Amino acid sequence: MWEKNVDAAWQEAQQGDCRPDLWLELAAQRQADHPEDALAVYRSFVEPVLARKNNDAYEEAIDLVRKMRGILKRLGRNEEWNQYLEHLRSDYRRLRNFMSMLARVS
Repeated sequence: MWEKNVDAAWQEAQQGDCRPDLWLELAAQRQADHPEDALAVYRSFVEPVLARKNNDAYEEAIDLVRKMRGILKRLGRNEEWNQYLEHLRSDYRRLRNFMSMLARVS
């Protein structure tokens, strides 16, 4: 990453152990040209973040969900967005604070 070679950093991250913050930074840098890569990273982080079950985690998850929404909308995959939103609403309905935050995203 420090060499500003995002493609090489992406390859290295996939082959070895990469810190979560670096995965998210890579995803942000790849999202314009490689939206599928960014989408996969963001999606993989949402559920582990929600497992922490606190408001800070919910806000972090909402940020990831917003990024996913932007990518999916840009790609014209509105139905996939709606399905993902329903998945979150169904699986995490007991997390009232998260549900409240999620309602502002859709």
